Amino acid sequence: MKKVLLIDGFGFIFKSYYAFINRPLTNNKGENTSAIYGFFKTLISILNKEKPDYYLIALEGEGECFRNKIYPDYKANRSPAPEDLKPQIVKIIDLLKKLDIPNVSINGYEADDIIGTISEKLTKKDNKKIIIYSTDKDLRQLVRDKIHIYHPGKNTDEYRIFDSKKVKEKMGVAPDQVIDYLALAGDASDNIPGVSGIGPKTAVQLLTEWKTLENIYTNLKNILSKSLQEKLIENKENAFLSQKLAKINTEVGFTFKWDDWQSKSLNIINAKPYLENDNLKTVIQAIEEYNKNYFGENSLFDNSKSEVLDSNSQNIETIFNKKELSKLTKEYKIITKEEELLKKIKTIQEKGFFCFDLETTGFNFLSNRIISFSFAVDNDVFIVPFNISLNQQEELNIKIDDDYITNIKNILKTIFEDKNLLKIGHNLKFDIKFLKSIGINTNGDFFDTMLAEYCIDSSHNILNMDDLADKYLSYKTIHYKDVVNDPKKETLQDVPIKTLIDYSGEDADITNQLYKILNKRINSDKKIKTLFYDIEMPMLKVLIDMEYYGVSIDKAYLNNLSKQLEKELEDIIERLMDLAGEEFNPNSPKQIGEILFNKLKLPIVKKTKTGASTDVEVLKKLSYIHPLASLLLDYRTLSKIKSTYSDSLPLMINPISGKIHTTYLQTGTQTGRLSSKDPNLQNIPVKTELGRKIRLAFIPSKGNILASADYSQIELFLLAEFSKDSNLFEAFKDKEDIHIKTASLIFDKKLSEVTKEERMTGKTINFSILYGQGALRLSENLEISRKEAANFITKYFTKYSGIKKYMEEIKEKCKKTGYVETYWGRKRTIPEIFDKNKMRQANGERMAVNTTIQGSAADLIKISMNKIFKTFKDENIKSKLIMQVHDELIFDIVPQEKERVLKIIEDSMENGFDFELQLKTSIKTGKNWGELY
Repeated sequence: MKKVLLIDGFGFIFKSYYAFINRPLTNNKGENTSAIYGFFKTLISILNKEKPDYYLIALEGEGECFRNKIYPDYKANRSPAPEDLKPQIVKIIDLLKKLDIPNVSINGYEADDIIGTISEKLTKKDNKKIIIYSTDKDLRQLVRDKIHIYHPGKNTDEYRIFDSKKVKEKMGVAPDQVIDYLALAGDASDNIPGVSGIGPKTAVQLLTEWKTLENIYTNLKNILSKSLQEKLIENKENAFLSQKLAKINTEVGFTFKWDDWQSKSLNIINAKPYLENDNLKTVIQAIEEYNKNYFGENSLFDNSKSEVLDSNSQNIETIFNKKELSKLTKEYKIITKEEELLKKIKTIQEKGFFCFDLETTGFNFLSNRIISFSFAVDNDVFIVPFNISLNQQEELNIKIDDDYITNIKNILKTIFEDKNLLKIGHNLKFDIKFLKSIGINTNGDFFDTMLAEYCIDSSHNILNMDDLADKYLSYKTIHYKDVVNDPKKETLQDVPIKTLIDYSGEDADITNQLYKILNKRINSDKKIKTLFYDIEMPMLKVLIDMEYYGVSIDKAYLNNLSKQLEKELEDIIERLMDLAGEEFNPNSPKQIGEILFNKLKLPIVKKTKTGASTDVEVLKKLSYIHPLASLLLDYRTLSKIKSTYSDSLPLMINPISGKIHTTYLQTGTQTGRLSSKDPNLQNIPVKTELGRKIRLAFIPSKGNILASADYSQIELFLLAEFSKDSNLFEAFKDKEDIHIKTASLIFDKKLSEVTKEERMTGKTINFSILYGQGALRLSENLEISRKEAANFITKYFTKYSGIKKYMEEIKEKCKKTGYVETYWGRKRTIPEIFDKNKMRQANGERMAVNTTIQGSAADLIKISMNKIFKTFKDENIKSKLIMQVHDELIFDIVPQEKERVLKIIEDSMENGFDFELQLKTSIKTGKNWGELY
């Protein structure tokens, strides 16, 4: 029996759109692409799973539906499609045509009518099984032996199958009674009126007894309930009108050919440029894999058969540029002789630039080794073997010994250490640290393609080379997992030399091609150019030095701290058991829930899919009611600190350097702030006793001292500088305590009269406003009523009217352009600002304000770091900048340099900025980081 799949197209378009409503997918222009992505990913998933012989997408027809002629209010209660969905619908329909996906729409009819007509024809004349893919309950009237409905779940590969039994179980009536069920109960989604006063339960009871609508009205006198009789009599016209509206038309006149609906390879050649333009690479991959899996390696459509692009298309220039740029070099040479390498070096010196990439045995620049170098200069790509395996050496008929390594290293030094040569790479920080570990210092100017893409728009976090190759070059790269059988046990030393050549050569080649594109884009925008060359590229050099130098920690102190925390945790567990009256696992949310809500009968604050939530937010609220919740919070805090820091940090000490070497993520946030990993130094609790205990473990190198420098209330400073609000501006200008100032304005007091508690309230309000928190959040933070919190906010904006005006200007500008910029030109697109959902739009507005202020603060600290690093280098200072934690910088200072270093830090952080207000830093020195608080 042949399988036919009929898909309710618009049902899936809307489902896909709303599936991503809380975090919409966007393209480079900030345009919503959620519906396009979800629709085609779902479609390919269905085709993969069901493998239909034939399939069709049924779409709504244009013009007035025949049901509206019968009843003008049909579907009148439905809201119009969201504005950011409308262009996606057009694109989806256009892509269906380009992909050669069978689809039908008939003017005046709905998709249900097309599906119904086809189902009726096929089951009467042909031996075919029909699968209808839809969430629409109206279609259940079509269900019978050969027709089933697959109702999709939340995931693309989940669904519930509705056969006759399932329809009866779900609705209480048989499929052939669905029309009459809707005639009685109505359908709010389609605005079908039904019989007023009759709901689903009564409709089922009536149809169980009398079978059909007609029979119900024939036997009205036999219905015992007089009130029910009256409802049916009064609404008879509506009942039979609703029956007409609910009935699917199975006799729509149209012809079709089976060959047109047969499953076949999709025309990805036609559609690919358009999908690329919307950053939908995963959709392209899904289609290509579908084609390959079911129609063979050669299933892709020939370019010669490809549809001619519409010359009016706004994307045509982008598309043709991509095709031209995707012609990658295909011949990669391996250089095994020194004289050959010297010739290549001479060419590089003549050109003035080179692109390079390293293959390594792992990620640890001190412990792992470089396997090979790959270089690209224009269209010349070559590979230099370094620490290749014995098997690979045999394949090349060469022997690599210490002399070979030394000679190659000395030859390569001439280009890497040449200040006049531009070095190009992707994620250069990784490669340059490895070079440094073997004694090669990389000098001169850099161009990092990963950072270039980040500077163009920080909202896009798809920055790896494979993705950018797909995006800009329409090129699918060789993936590491495809060439190394077991990445946990093997490296590129374990692959044939040809594989190493192809893989490593491609890395340099693609990076070189990306440079050609991204260099033009960077230089075409003055602000982005400044951001890239004056902030991010110099920052790259700072981070390389910081990560390579590392941070010293007191291992013995941390071991003792772990033992101390272990004892404290044991004490807390004992107290928890006493309070609970029984033993339970404090790490098990399920067991905690049992104690809190079943045994202690505490109120359920929040529910999740798995039951009552026991997260931090819930425990904080319950801590006011019962001490067990408060103790659980203490347990979680101590346990996390112990496992994350006191237990883990000693294990991260590198045996070669004796230090820990965190990795800073220069592209890890959308605001431009740095983040760090292995270990994450940004999340150590700030200004708490426990946080201080961890900070006590961070010490200077032997004989040195530690210094901390941070900006005083930098984000509020920038808010004052940018908004020019008179009260806030004057407070900073007069060097007043800004939190006391706010409290004095809120509570109508003189500065000298503000209490410590009122200052804390002023501080909370300042940061709540800065981060866009509303009355609800402020009320929770201050433990006051929502009304009081709302009054505080109103009064704040009355007193600081300039701040209100400035924030509204940011939001309005974002609504016009779709993005915001920091003071130094860092751009972030915010598609949420256009959302019709007021809550999501408000979130977009908060992001707009927060990015402008926090992002500018992030740029400011980076500029300061660049200035400090450059001065240290120019003056041959041996002291080091070793850590950055948000707005704080940590230095490892040689005692003899202390006075000069502190002056450099202060001058670099406070001066040379085009601000009316004067920046102020706080600098402290001590024997460890904890002493500086």
